[in-house]
Amino acid sequence: MSKKKTSKKIKLTLDEIMCSVAAREIKDGDVVMIGHGYPMLTGYLAKKTHAPHAVLITECGLVDPDVYRPMQHPNDFSSTMGVSMCTDIPDLFASNLFRGYVDVGFLAAAEVDKYGNINTSYIGGKHFAGSGGANEIAGYAKRTIILLRHGRFVENCEYITTPGYLEGCDSRYKAGLPEGTGPSLLVSTKGVFRFDEKTKEMYLESYYPGKAVEEIQKDIPWQLKIAPKLKQTILPTEEELRMMREFAPTISLGRSFYVQIMMNYMQKFMEEAQKRK
Repeated sequence: MSKKKTSKKIKLTLDEIMCSVAAREIKDGDVVMIGHGYPMLTGYLAKKTHAPHAVLITECGLVDPDVYRPMQHPNDFSSTMGVSMCTDIPDLFASNLFRGYVDVGFLAAAEVDKYGNINTSYIGGKHFAGSGGANEIAGYAKRTIILLRHGRFVENCEYITTPGYLEGCDSRYKAGLPEGTGPSLLVSTKGVFRFDEKTKEMYLESYYPGKAVEEIQKDIPWQLKIAPKLKQTILPTEEELRMMREFAPTISLGRSFYVQIMMNYMQKFMEEAQKRK
């Protein structure tokens, strides 16, 4: 992969920035548990750039699928050219996740607090879908990546569906969860966050171009900690953009934007066809 940064002005989407940031957290050889949508695009991007030996596992048990188009759900065989192995959810969780073989897990959040605790169950008295496998993934994967695309930061989660660092410091491990596990990265629509090694409190590591710390702080109901060497988030390279847009344009560009592009293309095609008559 070329490490050359984007050399010309190209319109980027928030989804492309978020997926490229999360992909860099995946190391070559990592075992990564993914779902469809953003996690699938992130895992694919990592494998095609800097982590060719990463093993992607879907929550439903497809191990190392050779994905050629976006999966519609975590058990979508029709989106792959094959898999290394198929298993079921009980075996995947009991034999792999709970035994510490999963390096990275992806999580989404409706609410998230300063210690990476997640609520996807109850908000304002309304009941939502809940955990699925997120509670187990957050509990036992060595590292978890939180994608906060449509959720929000809160002082305290109304309900903890999925544990982060609970009350901070070593409270997660005192509660019985394996040492060394927990959130490693949170990617929002404005910046990138990590967790302090000792206190486990979230801090801002980098900000997106055009976003000020003051603007990010407005979204956060506690006094946000800032990294000593705060930096601007590295944007996707041209190669990363090409891969994301070719593989999953409706995720990368957004469905409405992609449809508009296709409509413009078809209009141009029809105009050229009329000229040839």
